[in-house]
Amino acid sequence: MTIDLLITNGVVLDPASGRHDRFDVAIDAGRIVAMDAGLSSANATEVIDAAHQLVVPGLVDLHVHVYPGVADLSVEADPTCLGRGATTVVDAGSAGANTFPGFRRLVVEASRGRVLAYLNISAMGQIDPFLGELHDLRFADPERAAAMALANPDLIVGFKVRVSKMLAGPNGLAGLERALEAGRAASLPVMVHIGGTTFDIEEVLSRLRPGDVVTHAYTGWQPGGIVTDAGRVVAGAREARDRGVRFDVGHGAGSFTWATVEAALADGFLPDTISSDLHRFNVAGPVHDLVTTLSKFLLLGLSIDDVIAMATSAPAAALGRNGDLGCLAVGAEADLTILGVEEGNFDLTDSAGVMRQASRRLVPTAVVRAGSQLPIVPLLTEPPAGVSPD
Repeated sequence: MTIDLLITNGVVLDPASGRHDRFDVAIDAGRIVAMDAGLSSANATEVIDAAHQLVVPGLVDLHVHVYPGVADLSVEADPTCLGRGATTVVDAGSAGANTFPGFRRLVVEASRGRVLAYLNISAMGQIDPFLGELHDLRFADPERAAAMALANPDLIVGFKVRVSKMLAGPNGLAGLERALEAGRAASLPVMVHIGGTTFDIEEVLSRLRPGDVVTHAYTGWQPGGIVTDAGRVVAGAREARDRGVRFDVGHGAGSFTWATVEAALADGFLPDTISSDLHRFNVAGPVHDLVTTLSKFLLLGLSIDDVIAMATSAPAAALGRNGDLGCLAVGAEADLTILGVEEGNFDLTDSAGVMRQASRRLVPTAVVRAGSQLPIVPLLTEPPAGVSPD
């Protein structure tokens, strides 16, 4: 039997199955057809030697912005996400009900990587990242949002709402209520962007349901974060987690500071999922990509197994796609990321510009999407056109 691709000599790390050992992975017709030690390469059309590297499920980034030309903060999906090891990304609210048909055609259908979406409760989506989308509640139509989600069940995985004062004015809680109404109508979760609100975070947390997602979980933008100025996690966050609410990193340009994250971890509050919140104002730093964000959590003391789980099986579970995404199994679609673990001295920077030095980091060395190996794109270090380096 001939096969399209064989990945040899790598250490398979698959949190969904508990595998963490040396296996070869055989891929044919876009699917994993065998996974065992010592598979023969004689009949393989292409061979990837993954010696001294990790072979993990295709990374899943739960929070990105990839609707360029419409949502102003967005980046191109394939070069910044797929080309850096994230085979599945979820656009977090760049499109609303008015603009989602274009998102499907211009982004999803034009991308090699898998692109899903949280639909913004505002019909216009995040056309301007700074003016906000909820200052006029007429744009937040739950019935219309739910109808768009029900018409696109293959792509829309939930609803997004930003409740910060800068983005919603006095309408943060009203916008959240409308997003939750859409969620109930479409039987989908809500992702809520927190921080910088006019109300206490408990007002948000108490409303959330099992399966809903808090993103920017470690924001230091007060009021409205779950970590107090005293470095303690509010009780409502633990209560929300106990009833099934998920807490996502959403690093972004302003939601990851070493001190805040360290305080939360010291208080025993780890993230459920690690996401980048990648956009054009952080793709040249401090975020760069999902893998760089994972490396920051290695520096903070999490294990490689933990950070890979938080970017594979955990986001797959948040999307209700266990067994489909974020796993390596015979018969599954062949989405894989190969990661090197480099040792040395590496500068990692938080959202406040504070730099720390890491002794190791993860780097993507190969990516396979639906059975095809695609090129790794060099890390972007210069701001995109139109973005000030300051």
